[in-house]
Amino acid sequence: MKNTFISLNGKWEIDYISEHAYTEKTQPKLSESAVTLDAVPGYFEDISELFPKELKARIAINPLFERQAYPMTGSVPDMALPNPVGSFAYRRTFTLEAIGEDANLFFGGVQNRLYAWINGKFIGSHEGYSTEFSLPVSRDALKIGENEIVLAVSNTRLEGYMQRPISGLTSRAANECTGGIYGDVELRFLNGGAYGAWVNCSKNLDTFTVNFYADQKRERTVTIFDGDKQLTRVKISEEESSATFQTSGYEFWTPDTPKLYTLLISDGQNELWHDFGIRRLTTDGMSLMLNGKPYLFRGFCEHCYHPITVHPTRSKAYYEEVIKKAKELGFNSIRSHTYVPPCEYLAAADSLGMVVEVETPNNTTEAEWREIVKMTRRYTSVMIYSSGNEMLIDEDYIEHLRKVSEFVHSESDSLFSPMSAMRGIEYFSYGDCQAEEPFTHNPKRLAALSEFCDVYNSYSLGDTSYNSTDGEPEILNRRNAIYKKPLLSHEICIHGTYCDLSLKSRYEGTRIGKTEIFTSVEEHLRDKGLFDRADIYYKNSVKWQEILRKECFELVRKTSTFAGYDFLGDIDTHWHTFGYCVGLMNEFYELKPSLSVEKIRRYNTDTVLLSRLPHCQNLASGDKLDFDILLSNYGDDISKEILYVTLKSNSSVILSKSISKIGTKRGELKDICRESIIMPEVEKPTRLTLTATLGDIATNEWTLYLFPKCRKTKTRNGILVTNEISAEELCERLSHGERIVIFGAKPFQYEGTSFRISLAGRTNGHLATVLNEHPLTNALDCEGFCNEAFRSMLSGARAAILDHESAPFSPIIEIATSYKNAHREALLFEYAIGEGKLLVCGLNLNDDDMGAAWLKEKILDYAQSDAFSPCNKLSENELLEIIGAKIAYSEKNTNLAMNKNDITAN
Repeated sequence: MKNTFISLNGKWEIDYISEHAYTEKTQPKLSESAVTLDAVPGYFEDISELFPKELKARIAINPLFERQAYPMTGSVPDMALPNPVGSFAYRRTFTLEAIGEDANLFFGGVQNRLYAWINGKFIGSHEGYSTEFSLPVSRDALKIGENEIVLAVSNTRLEGYMQRPISGLTSRAANECTGGIYGDVELRFLNGGAYGAWVNCSKNLDTFTVNFYADQKRERTVTIFDGDKQLTRVKISEEESSATFQTSGYEFWTPDTPKLYTLLISDGQNELWHDFGIRRLTTDGMSLMLNGKPYLFRGFCEHCYHPITVHPTRSKAYYEEVIKKAKELGFNSIRSHTYVPPCEYLAAADSLGMVVEVETPNNTTEAEWREIVKMTRRYTSVMIYSSGNEMLIDEDYIEHLRKVSEFVHSESDSLFSPMSAMRGIEYFSYGDCQAEEPFTHNPKRLAALSEFCDVYNSYSLGDTSYNSTDGEPEILNRRNAIYKKPLLSHEICIHGTYCDLSLKSRYEGTRIGKTEIFTSVEEHLRDKGLFDRADIYYKNSVKWQEILRKECFELVRKTSTFAGYDFLGDIDTHWHTFGYCVGLMNEFYELKPSLSVEKIRRYNTDTVLLSRLPHCQNLASGDKLDFDILLSNYGDDISKEILYVTLKSNSSVILSKSISKIGTKRGELKDICRESIIMPEVEKPTRLTLTATLGDIATNEWTLYLFPKCRKTKTRNGILVTNEISAEELCERLSHGERIVIFGAKPFQYEGTSFRISLAGRTNGHLATVLNEHPLTNALDCEGFCNEAFRSMLSGARAAILDHESAPFSPIIEIATSYKNAHREALLFEYAIGEGKLLVCGLNLNDDDMGAAWLKEKILDYAQSDAFSPCNKLSENELLEIIGAKIAYSEKNTNLAMNKNDITAN
């Protein structure tokens, strides 16, 4: 008798039975207000709009839901949706003409817990929402003819490890208040047929083994096809549930060549078909090896954000488009942040070529860990498992990790990572064992993990994320040496951008669109008089973000002890902190303005050219520039290629050089060029482009700025130059018609700045700069914003706050705060007050920076000239009101690899 699957999708009677979790084994009764709907598959919130009024009135709503409103000065809450919370009862009938063997009730996914009855007999229950599962059904529970099935489904919080709440991005998305039957429901009669096949490859790559489940012992055949071509066919005895084959003659699966074969397991009546690839990810010291070759994990962090559907779609075609876009941008791997990707996503990764690190929700139980591994190991792309994100790894948790790692290693051929960001070992809390060198860490816990872990996802003290502008390869290599295993740099970049308000129309009619995600921002910006600047802030923030992203990717590539990275920012994702504009693409997988595939692949592909340049990239005429070119290669071995290096200004070639016979092995980071050059004379600021090209394999470029050599500051007559002055003295002097230049910001209120753009989602920091038309900015070739030339000038600068309604706001250089707590701020601005003239520069104009020294001279020249004629005028009272205005400052960010909103991380 063949396998028989009876679909139970479609219409069910559904009723709300409790605002709490259903925990009894007594079959629930549906009330008269129950409604019949196409409820399976579907989430409660997807169908609740169709409920009649009397049913809606009884439903409890997410208690954490609140309307979004700005300004916010502290931690921003995660997105909350007004979803139903509690337990629902489902009921329907189905007809059986015959009752087969090995019956089970299959669920493609339920969130969070389920109880089931057939014909009044309790079938079983299940907790956990990450996987499909089946409940065995005894023959005496079924009957020929009409059968009734009743389900109770709850979406209230689950308890996991040490009774701590289980939380991941499929649940945290709505403050854990989301649920329903999100997958297919089927009554299955397997009738002895094989099911659940998966393929393992040996570490030495010599063999691969086909494994399968079967409830009855039978002789079977295993046949492998390449398309329609049969490659091999073997018989296995009734005692066997696996078959091993030599890899000779087969092609290995890689992201570049995702070769899949098809196997057929047959017992003469039942057939099981399964697509698979042959591959093995292993370790060699601190390197990852895919099929025996060095492999760099170029991953992005998959946040499970779906702007239209809210919940993960079950469309393979959708995930294929996501993966195609990611591969086009140079990515070859995915880390799924605290959620198990749907089977359709993993199948797309198999067929298109993308390595997947499956990360379980925080505090996942051992039982659900087993279900996760059993479901996902059948996918070729799944090669690493990780146990959640940024939780404390203490001695108790290490023992929990030991147990789940044993199952990963015994039941799959994948690697095991303890945690993304190893809190409790490399940061935050170190228990009773603490070493200070080469950085503060817990060596005892690290040694315990080394007994069973294969790879680590390292926070790196934020030097590749929160503090990436300060990261140094030499320091990172020294610290990384303690791990002695492959390191993936955890969530690199975390750079924010301004909000793209043009996307508001794309959300119209959706549940997320009803949260004021955009309208609350618009209202706040209008109140601050900044709404008309939102578009330029957004576009300029993207330019700033791109500079820092490129530097960060290159920092990781220059750090030889990293085996890869997971990039926090393929798309904007708004589950975390209500507006997490971290992406190089928007949430619809469209590149942000001014970005291109070609630019991104310069630093995010197999083979990348890198440089060592001075930290400050502003040079003066006559300066000596020393630089190195490096090659990071994870493509094929390279031999006898020609390296071309040029340094150009807009009008001339300063350096042109070629070096022949460049070669490197796969997996190497190698210095291939060292050069020195004296900078030519220039009469005005000049942008330089350093370009390196290696045949047709790789190209990259970097921007430097060349300034005329500044004369020593001469005596200035007729102007007062000061670093600090009281409001009273300032008004007094201006009333007498003086010209005053303030370097600094006092007596204005101010916020400190840096060249590090604001962390995504936060209320503090700065997101964009604008160079407006003015004699002091027109000579700067900086694309309308503070780019690399302002690195030192922005570091330690003071942005004056000009929030008071009396203040005209048209600064020479403006800087945009987070739109979540917006202020009107300026780095360079001028006012006419009575007969006096005021020019304020908050930039850090250190004479060691050639660009800063040049700008300081120009400011002083301008202030002494007839061109100093501010168009914005203030009275003395208005000036005092601006200086004394009450400011709502943002709180200092403390969310460093710990999320205040996520209770599971504490």
